[in-house]
Amino acid sequence: MIKDVTSLELKKATNEQLDEITAVYQRSKKDLDENGLLQWDDHYPGREYFEEQIGYGDLYCLYSDGELSGAVTLNTWQAPEWSEIPWEYDEELVVHALFLDPMKQGKGLGTRFLEKCEEYAAENGYLSIRLDAYARNEGANYLYEKLGYVYRGSVYFTSKPEGHQEYRCYEKLLR
Repeated sequence: MIKDVTSLELKKATNEQLDEITAVYQRSKKDLDENGLLQWDDHYPGREYFEEQIGYGDLYCLYSDGELSGAVTLNTWQAPEWSEIPWEYDEELVVHALFLDPMKQGKGLGTRFLEKCEEYAAENGYLSIRLDAYARNEGANYLYEKLGYVYRGSVYFTSKPEGHQEYRCYEKLLR
């Protein structure tokens, strides 16, 4: 339950927000790295990625009480590694690079962030949502499963450091 947040909005990101998005991302990455969760590197995601996604119109920011609290890419692109996963549904929206400011975690904001992504997907005619989560990020995996995302299998990204390559793929039917 979010105790201190009175308003929550998911808004399309703009180039004017790039510095702020990057700063929140860097805090998130630092927090993950300090906890031994090497799910992101210096290339993905990062400022260039965010700028590219803004250009495509696929980067969205989560605002809680008017403050940027996180960001996510929402589109239909899927990593080639996902082709072996036995997905059940079509007409999917894919969640990429979702991050939340570590200074705002622990208040249910992650749950509400995913719910906002699900609302966006449903409003735009998608039947399901797909995403992957770093296998060692127990908090993220627990959250997805708690919210009804079904584990479909794992993929391995060889671009990641040895021992940090497994990502769990999830899917959720929206209607």
